[in-house]
Amino acid sequence: MEELTMPGQFDGTQGVFTGENSPGEILRSAEILNRERGHENFGPLSLTHGFTPGPDPLAALPSSHAAWDELARDLPELYASLELRRRLERAEPFDASESALPDRYLQRAATVLGILVHAYHRVSPRHDTPTPDAILVPWHEVCARLGRETPFLSYLDLIVCNWRFRDPAGTGPRTVENLRLLVPTVGTDEEQFFYLTQLEMLHRGSPLVGSSIRACAAVEFDDAPSLAAEMTAMADCVADITRYGLPKIDPLAGRAFHVDPVVWAKTVAPLAVPLVEHGLGPSGTASPMFHLLDSVIGRAGYRSFIGNEASRLRENFPVAWRSFIQSVGCRSLPDYVATGGHPELEAALAGLRKAYSGEGGLLSRHRLKVSGYLNTSYRVGRDVTISGFPAAVRVGNELAASRAERLSGTGTEEKSPLPAIQPAPEPEQRIIFPSELLRHDHRASRQWICFENQVYDVTRFLRRHPGGATPLTNYLGTDVTEIFEHIGHDRDDGVTAILRRMRIGVARRPALLLTDKTRSTPLACTYETWLGWAAELTQRSNALAADLSIRDARTSAATERGELTRYTLQFAVEVHERFVARTRLDIATTITEELRGGIESSALPLYRADHLVSAVTQLYDALESADEMQLKLLEEEWREVTERDLTYLRSVKSIIVHGLHDMETRHANTPDDLPQLLGHRIDAIHEATASYHRADNDA
Repeated sequence: MEELTMPGQFDGTQGVFTGENSPGEILRSAEILNRERGHENFGPLSLTHGFTPGPDPLAALPSSHAAWDELARDLPELYASLELRRRLERAEPFDASESALPDRYLQRAATVLGILVHAYHRVSPRHDTPTPDAILVPWHEVCARLGRETPFLSYLDLIVCNWRFRDPAGTGPRTVENLRLLVPTVGTDEEQFFYLTQLEMLHRGSPLVGSSIRACAAVEFDDAPSLAAEMTAMADCVADITRYGLPKIDPLAGRAFHVDPVVWAKTVAPLAVPLVEHGLGPSGTASPMFHLLDSVIGRAGYRSFIGNEASRLRENFPVAWRSFIQSVGCRSLPDYVATGGHPELEAALAGLRKAYSGEGGLLSRHRLKVSGYLNTSYRVGRDVTISGFPAAVRVGNELAASRAERLSGTGTEEKSPLPAIQPAPEPEQRIIFPSELLRHDHRASRQWICFENQVYDVTRFLRRHPGGATPLTNYLGTDVTEIFEHIGHDRDDGVTAILRRMRIGVARRPALLLTDKTRSTPLACTYETWLGWAAELTQRSNALAADLSIRDARTSAATERGELTRYTLQFAVEVHERFVARTRLDIATTITEELRGGIESSALPLYRADHLVSAVTQLYDALESADEMQLKLLEEEWREVTERDLTYLRSVKSIIVHGLHDMETRHANTPDDLPQLLGHRIDAIHEATASYHRADNDA
């Protein structure tokens, strides 16, 4: 790649900003260079379009590379048929030399090659063969020519430069409804809306670039009123993004921009996970808009996991982005506000911080949306996020820690109000034992949840839940207090008001089963163990139903909803594979052993799962070459095994819940036959497990 050499502004060797130039000077120089060179490889940057491209992204490579454009165009069909890996393994080498691929095509090549390399590994995760040199070598070369220290699929590649207008004439606003992806993988609404919403948000933030330039100039000329006006304008812009941009990733079914969490988790989310451990990826943290706002408000630290990732991503930004954001940060706008003694200016900065990182602001709403999608994705088999998080709760905590670094000059979180003291149960309130709550899961005619010892009937609310039905469905019949606290619902007056109208009773354990720090009876300990596993299996049962819904979804733009394809059936087989490897194994070993404790029951048999694992492998292998008739037979077999999975899981959960009921209905003066009763329950779990293995073996 040509070096960016703006005298006094950039060091041509290091490729970073080293001078004292203002953000305005950097922007003007970048605009001139981008225009003169005929490309925006230094980073799209302008007053009119902010960090998004000025000209539309190129829709094609040179004619010599047309075969690669065809591969990109055919991706939805290649996904549906699982032919993508074979096509790439037969592809002719991509020539990425400067003589064959001029600089103006580099960004298009980075998008096409980066997506193809990732798709090769994500379309069928059971395969672990190395990336074909025909795409890997040129991808490395293209990334190097773009100035990237290591090759990675960037936010520019996947989001910023991966769109076209729906109308071939190329007119209208850069909004989700007016755009389509240039290089989709599966091409479904879930993919289109998820990526294009991020592009629309970035474009809605274009005025932030001009405002930050004028804000820095106001500091230089000691013009507090102008600085206050620009910060107010930035707060309004951020509020616009929060109000009109972010909601276009909508989990509510039937809405115009619906992004189904299960379909997204399986078909969209895995693509961009880095191919190497701790690698960089196009997560939301990579949006330059967030980095600019951090520089404007004077983010206090980058010590959190996401903060550290943000620093690494910024170091790999194109040079114009990196230099512009750094220049804004060097002006220390909050320091000027702190020393100026201008109340209106202080209020303007506080308003910007509130719109961006305060309760109800952009980052708060973003965290809420992310938590809902990620909680569902982990429940249906997604192992890790783009940022490398292996658990949804950790993501929520890390997002909160990252937001805290923006809230004040000290980097500390806003003080949350003390939890409200729960009033004593009203006399007319119904007392509900946990065993009754657990029966009101996704299959019940009435669905309940428990929050801070209060029980709520959410049956009618499910379809109106702002986060979509699926995230809440995962927790039906169980206590949601912990997840609500991670999301922040416990501090949301609106959530509290909604719940109040659905309250039906108070959750209580019988006095005989209560524990505290100084008193813990053997019976109470046994009860807690059984309750913990009953709640876990209830949540797994809820999630399994959502997981299986992928079979009837539209997983590729090349197919219709519910159409049987190899790609869809692959996901369906994965559901059974995870059940065999996790839930079946947990029940046969850990769960049964922990429930036993010192209870007398039949000897625990050894259940070998060789035939189960072998059957899963056969299903996968058959997918590779199955014709239409064989595919239908495979689906019939899949339906049989998943029905056995569901029956087994529900039976074991029901047995454990009955055991809870046995303990809840005991009285202090009852003859001590409880161990015998629980022993019979454990024997019933043994029999259910044996029946499951026999049925699968016979099949």
